[in-house]
Amino acid sequence: MMRDVPPVIGHRGAAALAPENTLAGFRAAARLGVRMVEFDAKLSADGVPLLMHDDTLDRTTNGRGPVREAPWAALADLDAGGWFGPDFAGERIPTLTQALDTCCELGLAANVEIKPCPGRAAETATAVAETIRQVWPGDRTPPLVSSFSMDALEVARETAPWAPRGVLRETPATDWDVLSRSLEPATVHLNWRAVTATVVAALSARSLPVLVYTVNDAGTARRLFGMGVGGVFTDDPDAVMPVVPEGA
Repeated sequence: MMRDVPPVIGHRGAAALAPENTLAGFRAAARLGVRMVEFDAKLSADGVPLLMHDDTLDRTTNGRGPVREAPWAALADLDAGGWFGPDFAGERIPTLTQALDTCCELGLAANVEIKPCPGRAAETATAVAETIRQVWPGDRTPPLVSSFSMDALEVARETAPWAPRGVLRETPATDWDVLSRSLEPATVHLNWRAVTATVVAALSARSLPVLVYTVNDAGTARRLFGMGVGGVFTDDPDAVMPVVPEGA
């Protein structure tokens, strides 16, 4: 069981306040007092772990085409901030190493979501695990490693058994006992729309804290905290931090 996940986790940094999956987003989250950020990791064509949610570059950069076909040298100079607003023009795609270093600099805990391009689950999980091993200080709690890909989580378990794992699902599963035995997760991450008090109680009974995504309003956050969820992923930490239960 992972006991030190804070109740508010910045989603892709702080995606309502700064371009997602950028160092600017981490800094925006830290300025608000957020203690943990979540971000997505995938690989360039030549195997460099980098931060990106989509399989293509089009939505969040001035590049075009699949991420998996672009070498890091071509990705490093892309603008990953101008699409969000002129104040962020010139913001770059971070490598996973840069992201982890910045988390340490800002005192942020990290949730690295393994977001592999199609067919690269094992390769991506291995690269993420190795990067964390090389970069993250041994005296700090290791990043939480999560994924929708069970293949990626199985590889993470083998290559980084010291890193807590989070199982991502759109809807609650009926096979939590099987998943618990095979993956030994520390947390379960669910779409907030699928969460009920019954689901939270059932997972809590298995010592599995429930983290929910993506919650951007105080009313929903208050209701979910009332059900006993362990934390919420949010694009807008300012909106949900006021309703965090006292002592959480």
